[in-house]
Amino acid sequence: MRIRIYDDGAGADEAVRDCLFVLGWGNRCRHDNVQWLVDRLARRYRVHVAELPTHITDFEREWVAPLESYAADLDRFDLLGHSAGGLAAAHLDADGAGNRVYLSPWWGSDYPLPDAVFRAVTSLPISTPVLPFSDLGADALGALATDQQLADGPAAASPAFLRTVDRAQRRLPPAREDAVAFCTLTDAIVDPRAIGHRLPADRIRLYDGGHELFSSPARESLTGTVLDSLSEGPSALGSGPAP
Repeated sequence: MRIRIYDDGAGADEAVRDCLFVLGWGNRCRHDNVQWLVDRLARRYRVHVAELPTHITDFEREWVAPLESYAADLDRFDLLGHSAGGLAAAHLDADGAGNRVYLSPWWGSDYPLPDAVFRAVTSLPISTPVLPFSDLGADALGALATDQQLADGPAAASPAFLRTVDRAQRRLPPAREDAVAFCTLTDAIVDPRAIGHRLPADRIRLYDGGHELFSSPARESLTGTVLDSLSEGPSALGSGPAP
């Protein structure tokens, strides 16, 4: 796992709080849209951006444990997780964690397979990515997705990877009271119903766009609310309708 620190601007002040931002599956700091969001986070935070290893076979050892080890050295921090990063962040147990904001968290999947077939496939002892994905294009990610994002995105997954993710989704700890989520009901990559099962409606902000808020035109109007939710918690969502 690679973690990069962005401490320009507001983050250069020792009094500024830290934010641990766990990227999604295949997201990289070099992606323009990821950097767009990091730049805005860095106006308020010292930002620690974690890039998840792509093809794993052990969720706790390869995703959660490195995050917990890193977070142990942070005093007080707010937590932002996107997609698979939202799944890993939800399992993160750290004393210093403050508010938690999730962008399209991968808390559930809606695979186009009968459950029995999915169980049979994921029981195979294969760690090589042999199961192709067909829905990771710009239409699914967001209208602003770049060619580099699409080229860098995983094209396939292994049965072992899907098995460990499925187990992690089934073993999610209870949602924290300070957690909020942003998602779209038309998400083609994660199952938004799983988000609704974990969080009440007043802690979910919906938007129109793709799986990645930071790759969707809605980012211009919602990023301020994301930042406020990080610093203030669920009260930042207010009681009004989504914009």
